[in-house]
Amino acid sequence: MKSSSTTDIVDALVGKGVLTEEEGKLISKGHTSQKDKTPTVKEKDGAFILSSPNGKNSIQLTGRLHFDYRNSDINSYGTAGGNNFGSDYDRDSASTADHFLIRRARIGVKGRLGGIADYEVVGNLPGTATIDVAYLDINKYEPLGLKFGKFKQPYNLEEQTSSNNIDFVERSYINQNAPGKKLGAMLHGEFTGATYAASMFNMNDDATSSKDKDMSFAGRGTLNFAEIMGNKDMVLHVGVAGFDSEYQIAPALSNNTGDALNAAESRGTVFGFRSAGGGLSNIYRAQIAGTTVNTGFGFGSSSPTTSNVKAKALGLEGIVAYNNFKIQGEYSAADYKAQASGRSTDPVESIKADVDTAYIEALWLVTGEKYSDSYKKGAFGSIKPKSEFNFDSGSGYGAWELGVRYDMFDVTNTDHTGTGVSRFQGALVGGAGSNYDFNQTCKYVSGQNNADCNSNGGAHTYTYGIKWVMNPNMLIKANWAHTKFDNAFKPIDLKGNDTQKLVDSEDLIMIRGQYMF
Repeated sequence: MKSSSTTDIVDALVGKGVLTEEEGKLISKGHTSQKDKTPTVKEKDGAFILSSPNGKNSIQLTGRLHFDYRNSDINSYGTAGGNNFGSDYDRDSASTADHFLIRRARIGVKGRLGGIADYEVVGNLPGTATIDVAYLDINKYEPLGLKFGKFKQPYNLEEQTSSNNIDFVERSYINQNAPGKKLGAMLHGEFTGATYAASMFNMNDDATSSKDKDMSFAGRGTLNFAEIMGNKDMVLHVGVAGFDSEYQIAPALSNNTGDALNAAESRGTVFGFRSAGGGLSNIYRAQIAGTTVNTGFGFGSSSPTTSNVKAKALGLEGIVAYNNFKIQGEYSAADYKAQASGRSTDPVESIKADVDTAYIEALWLVTGEKYSDSYKKGAFGSIKPKSEFNFDSGSGYGAWELGVRYDMFDVTNTDHTGTGVSRFQGALVGGAGSNYDFNQTCKYVSGQNNADCNSNGGAHTYTYGIKWVMNPNMLIKANWAHTKFDNAFKPIDLKGNDTQKLVDSEDLIMIRGQYMF
């Protein structure tokens, strides 16, 4: 029974003389006392929240499903022999195929503890089930909070924006080399128009050697001048971020390193890129050698020793938004160095490279929603339609958004020394020198003119998108991305197959149906 109804009945009984005023007060007090002990259930944006009577503790089921379709024109490029790239035995073939994909399927809980901390535990289900995030965030005081567990590290504006709310189907090239979600601890806070965060974390979820116990660090600070000036229709955001890390990777055999039943070289990827939108895999990658794996170990076998990687980066970000128009961009400059360990009979195996990534995008909410309404704590949240689409009545039109993005990466100042096992692959500058094999691999070869092997490279992508946000729980995105590689290359890494056709561009169509709560 509602509190107001109970009070009205008691007042009526007192007014008719059935109850005395003292008896009425006792009944009303008892009802209020019972109410204070009763948990409450609330609904917000399609999610149910169970809260304690005082509101200090709560639990909410949360989840998302992102179901994608991709169509790439790469599979129309046949080899000289007439076969398509999508060979069943090639590990990269899936990226050249037209396919459906469960991009994300997550389920978990989140809520509030004691009125002083937020918590969230979410699992990711596609493939082998893993923990996506699991953290406790003590944040009673906005200027100073402490978060620990597995969470997003403070680098890259797109990373801080939930995958439910990113502007296009996939994030930019910058995000492909951001630290992402790692185990660590972070101090963070918010002031009027300003945020800061500083964290220490493990690059590897599971330490593979003593080197992995060395901490990595990341930090990010933002200012929103529009909020500082009290303008609620605009976002004028600038931000700076950086990370510095040293960690280990475990090189392994792959299906193109030779006969896995005999001694074979192992390699580990230091950094790499997939074409924007989740298209062609390994359009560029840098790999460091591991120790030779002996007879009897199959494909995927790990090197008995790890290789060391040092990575650091500086990022800049900016947003100018007014009402239903937004321009957003980021730039990141990263430096990678890697060295193989455990190769006592060989020269030191090492590689290094500078990696620049950037994007700029323009977006328009055709239906008039304001971007400033979804901006909070230095990142964007969900777009709330002015008129939600109603499946029962067919009324409402939701929120519609159009966007365009230019996206690029550029690898320069590359170098490699050692036995020639470490390598760069993909859209490389290098010419047809003696160190430049059939699949455009660039690697060091002792005693030869390695100037013929220039492993610099990059790509440029133009993405055009439309988004329909039906309601806070459902949306559809459609993107078309055209990628131009700096240099033509042979994208499928098949040993001994020199008949592959060079590829210098890719056109990719992406469609996503999304449900979240």
